[in-house]
Amino acid sequence: MFTLPVKYIMVELDNLDIKILTHLQGNSRKSFQEIAKACLTSVPTIKSRVDRLLELGIIMKFTIDIDNTKLGIAEAILLVNARPSAINRIAKELLEMEEVKELYVTSDSDTAIISRIAGDMQHIQAIQDRINLTDVNNIRVISVKAPFRKDTTIPLASSSITLTCAYCNRKVTGDTVRKKFDDRDYFFCCTTCQGEFEKKYNKLLAKA
Repeated sequence: MFTLPVKYIMVELDNLDIKILTHLQGNSRKSFQEIAKACLTSVPTIKSRVDRLLELGIIMKFTIDIDNTKLGIAEAILLVNARPSAINRIAKELLEMEEVKELYVTSDSDTAIISRIAGDMQHIQAIQDRINLTDVNNIRVISVKAPFRKDTTIPLASSSITLTCAYCNRKVTGDTVRKKFDDRDYFFCCTTCQGEFEKKYNKLLAKA
């Protein structure tokens, strides 16, 4: 899989960009040739688009998703409640630790920092002894019993991504209608355009 940047993305993406990202999210080992064939375009086009997505920071890196439980690696959630003045300091201390894999600062006053931790449980339990607890009201380590598959799909309806309707070619400004035809994803601005596209698509299939 590949990871997206933490910062809010304000970049216009077209249908081909979305298709490329969708393929890479499903399997980052897919070759440019496989993606080009699925998107009905050329390999150089796919390469130039991926290079652009990397340059813009939309794709940060290519990596793999490992099932830690099969390797005997423990996972836990760290909850920290602290004074607002101490949040940034604690977050920086935690991010320097190898065990901390994800970290979020929340707007909730009861839980200021949420972290996902993976590694040896003995080290996980001792994390609270490795940070400065000044101005920390409460800290909890909750072991993860059964992790479930994370959803890594792109938020297509987000205002940070601009799509064009596959039928009318207008920019999609509201909820996106997504429909798959012959294992290809198409995006529409409304169900009417999706229906008209489907009629045209079926007519072309009948003539083929």
